[in-house]
Amino acid sequence: MKHSLFHWSTCLLVLGAFGAQAQQRTQSEAATAEQRLVEDYGLERLPNALPAAADGRTAATLLQLGASNTARIDQQNLASPSNQAYVVQAGAANVLGLDQIGAGNTVMISQQGNRNQVDFTQNGLGNASTIAQKGNNNQLDGVVAGDRNTMNLRQEGNNNSVQGRVMVSNKTYDIKQYGNNNTLNQIESSTQVSKGYSIEMRGQGINLTIEQGKVK
Repeated sequence: MKHSLFHWSTCLLVLGAFGAQAQQRTQSEAATAEQRLVEDYGLERLPNALPAAADGRTAATLLQLGASNTARIDQQNLASPSNQAYVVQAGAANVLGLDQIGAGNTVMISQQGNRNQVDFTQNGLGNASTIAQKGNNNQLDGVVAGDRNTMNLRQEGNNNSVQGRVMVSNKTYDIKQYGNNNTLNQIESSTQVSKGYSIEMRGQGINLTIEQGKVK
């Protein structure tokens, strides 16, 4: 049974602190109010780490701007330190589903545009993921299951898609897609000497599949 631990009583709401920091910085000059707020409060303006939750509880901060955006955050803390999530969604009809199970997992997600979707799970200890989608109709369906993995993923453009399965430990992945109609299918399911990899795709209609090991 999934344990939903995302309650206002156990969340750490730190929007006020981010607002104070933003006032001390140069304000965004983006065209729309939603874009300006994302740039003022987005991932690039985060401190080096999210503040730790008290008493080992999970911590989550959610900021949604625009129309018809939906978000679901389920966190199950199995040990100390706590799991932490920071999410920004700006635009219209963006959808987020996030599950974190284990301890010491951190995720930062920013979606800017319309009809972007993220369905992401981290299961294990000490995993850290940063996901940014900018544009329209971008999709990410990702799973990180293991310990001390780092995932950095950015999609800019329209109709880009990433389907990732990372079921190992101690790996680092840096994935970027720029352009339109690009697709990346990633499977990593066995222990490898490699410490991970970096991928950058620029263009239109690129389709790349990476598989290391076999899923049992």
